[in-house]
Amino acid sequence: MLSKNKKLVVSLFCGIGGLDLGFQSAGFEVAIAIDNNPKVLELYQNNFPDTTVLCKDIGEITATEIRDIIQHKYQDWDGEIAAVIGGPPCQGFSVAGKQKLDDDRNQLVLKFINLVIELNPSMFVMENVPAIEWKKFAGITGNAIALIEEQYILSKWLLTASDYGVPQKRQRAIWIGSKFGEVIPPLESDKKVTVGDAISDLSYIPINSQTDTWELGEKGEYAEYLDKIFTSTLRRRLRAGRLSDHPCVSKSLDISGFQATVHTAATQQKYTDTKPGEKESTTWAYRLVSDGFSPTLRAGSGNRTAARPIHYEHARVITVREAARLHSFPDWFDFGTSKLAAHKAIGNSVPPLLAYAIASEVWTHLEEQQQSSTGTNCFVFKHLLDLQTLEASLSLPIFHSMGQQSGKLNCLAFGLVDAENAEVGNERSPPVKNIFIS
Repeated sequence: MLSKNKKLVVSLFCGIGGLDLGFQSAGFEVAIAIDNNPKVLELYQNNFPDTTVLCKDIGEITATEIRDIIQHKYQDWDGEIAAVIGGPPCQGFSVAGKQKLDDDRNQLVLKFINLVIELNPSMFVMENVPAIEWKKFAGITGNAIALIEEQYILSKWLLTASDYGVPQKRQRAIWIGSKFGEVIPPLESDKKVTVGDAISDLSYIPINSQTDTWELGEKGEYAEYLDKIFTSTLRRRLRAGRLSDHPCVSKSLDISGFQATVHTAATQQKYTDTKPGEKESTTWAYRLVSDGFSPTLRAGSGNRTAARPIHYEHARVITVREAARLHSFPDWFDFGTSKLAAHKAIGNSVPPLLAYAIASEVWTHLEEQQQSSTGTNCFVFKHLLDLQTLEASLSLPIFHSMGQQSGKLNCLAFGLVDAENAEVGNERSPPVKNIFIS
């Protein structure tokens, strides 16, 4: 395989691939995905057939080993990695857990950052729960940040999934490291998607269906949108022979993940008595509201999954496919045959639409850097017509020579002072003392 004109990504703690799906759909090539759970990696490989997967603990792999795998896969690889992405396990930081400072999983953040620095990508993206920013964890995160800031400019975002088209009130802390400058958060979506928007087209399926696969003749607008956004990954699966049918060539599609959880009559009555927007008094399961957002879908811990929300119409908890919709996974995404494992994998993943918004901003940032490096190398001149205009606007002397190489204007700005930023055109530039042009 060739890497020419591709922005290669290394995925750590890839899980089921929610973050990877967003990055791949934004245009990146996920070269290698690493996780220590072999069962999860089997599902990952089925959904991402072109990505090399490696089942290994992050503490037992080196940057050299990863680079060797990439070089073997892409014969023309130039050694550049666009981004390293990943979400180190969050249970040690999460308010849903015990938040012990000595939780071994907390150290995985530092291991992630160490491997990022060794791999030396242009950028990195790390996802975790908002509590990672709490002062009680400063001893852990402070060390990570100190390492980051030796090599990268760090931007921190707190994003809510429902602001990016996901029908779920899931908040996540996002750390973005770039070698080129600060990265601004993605713009919020104009449209807010509700629970009803996401799963109402599935409501006709029987309440206690034990049939896992159903043929959907007509999908709702939201489901069609997800299929459209994540078409590129779908096509990869088709080329690999992982799907026999898909929405682009057929009006119907067999979709899996509908096997319902069987409840006793007493449990069904409890769920019936629970009003939408309230929690059932014994299980504390939340009943969804059709015109609202889902609460955060959690993975649980150990071999136990977290309580799943109750359907707003049916007296049962949601199915795997409904959970996938609420998390913004497209219908073609395969979660395997285990309901428990599927719900846990979904809860552990980044909602793909949120990942897509993040990845699109990373892509734009890299594209802008690439364009600036191949054109005029000094942003100060972007909106200026001549040197006289620059000299007049800054009231600074300009020293220049007539030499130019390869038709490019090279410049060096130095001697930054604590003065007010100078305004050039519609943009603001850092204050400079002298500008030299050669």
